Amino acid sequence: MLRQLGCLAALLSTLTSCAQENASYKPSALTQQEARSGKPGANQFAAWDLSYIGEYQAALEAWDGPVRPPRPLSAADSTAFVALRPVSARDYILRRARTERIIIINEAHHNPRHRAFTAALLPELAKLGYRYVAVEALNEQDTLLNQRGYPTLATGFYTKEPQFGHLLRTAARSGFTLVAYDYGFSHEGDGQVKARETAEARNIQRILQADPQAKIVVHCGFSHVNEGPTGMATEPAMAYYLSRLTGINPFTIDQITLTESGTPGGEYARYRLAKAPESSVFLTADGQPYAGADPNKSVDVNVYHPRTRYQQGRPAWTFTPERRPVPLKQALTVGYPCLVLAYDAREDLATAVPVDIIELQSTTDQKAVALGKGRYTLVAKGPTGRVQTWSVRR
Repeated sequence: MLRQLGCLAALLSTLTSCAQENASYKPSALTQQEARSGKPGANQFAAWDLSYIGEYQAALEAWDGPVRPPRPLSAADSTAFVALRPVSARDYILRRARTERIIIINEAHHNPRHRAFTAALLPELAKLGYRYVAVEALNEQDTLLNQRGYPTLATGFYTKEPQFGHLLRTAARSGFTLVAYDYGFSHEGDGQVKARETAEARNIQRILQADPQAKIVVHCGFSHVNEGPTGMATEPAMAYYLSRLTGINPFTIDQITLTESGTPGGEYARYRLAKAPESSVFLTADGQPYAGADPNKSVDVNVYHPRTRYQQGRPAWTFTPERRPVPLKQALTVGYPCLVLAYDAREDLATAVPVDIIELQSTTDQKAVALGKGRYTLVAKGPTGRVQTWSVRR
């Protein structure tokens, strides 16, 4: 259950104590060694660390842990699912967003694809009048985030992942106010789940109290999107409390259930049946959105993400029309394997979250970095601590 609910109280206390020691980016060999340590939660920490350096498939596999058999699905459920019609998730969400006040969309904390999808929605949501992006992963003590316009290593635990950084930068460029909302509760004692979920909901409610006409996007983790009375296994989740505190029925979007995993046994059974060339939602014959991929989730719609294709050694969704693949032309002298971190030259290189990170295993590794228009400082870090720095303009 801890794996599915993500960062509940026991895990949160661990995150708090480990945040500072994990402030740097680790090579995959070290991370995978730590994953085999047998310590509680080692596979989760490994999945996060691998996602931070762009090792997407390895992160999915680390999260799943030991290989399990695929989940079963009845013939009747299979027949019902394949009768559904896929439509563009982006188009459907933006169409629904015209008449909504609060949109809640979730992520798996080890899967940057979910952040990339949310980031792609934000510029269009801004045009529809949404002005606030409330983000679970933000540290409320980073009071200068909106003024600065980009995340630093102190902005949050998960936010040092480059796709999360891209989401936050996109929000800032699109005119959103970024709001931290996951604070104001105790990690200890009985009732800690309720304390956290209600505190989150009240912190989001404060946006509406200060700006009664506000339209809000909430980017949360795992089951906090669940509107049902047992959203967090046996207790209500943030979305449930938020609806009751505000009187607004949120538009809840689940990205997790119909997303690929690292192993067949890690995937929900209906994911094996889904077929669509792009991120999609599925509609019934009378046009109603499908939201039953996980019977334990009460949401408005499940978003399906097709299996990842790779381009220049990276997941193809890493690149967008604005963020193009840029091959490394610099001869590296730091040794292999090495990490290459790309920084926006306008930001503080000592503290900023890199705009992209790749790990190169050898001279034949041809991974490209994803860069928008502008000037960048690239930093290569080798296995013995050697560092090489150079500039790139795109």
